[in-house]
Amino acid sequence: MTHQITGRPITEMKSILADAVELAGGQHAWSRKTGIPQSVVSLTLNDQREMSESIVNALGYVTQTVCIPMKGQNHA
Repeated sequence: MTHQITGRPITEMKSILADAVELAGGQHAWSRKTGIPQSVVSLTLNDQREMSESIVNALGYVTQTVCIPMKGQNHA
């Protein structure tokens, strides 16, 4: 059986983080569970810090760099 892997844009990860924090019972609870400082979680949720790879990993995802053609370039 072949499994299709579906990626998510990094911009969607903030919403996934917010949901995970809520399900855990708040930022402090999620931070204790994952070992990621609550201050980092707060700054990330408030757009004062970029989504870190450690948060992405704690949410059960990995990051992977992909190349996307620029508009008007690389005609197929």
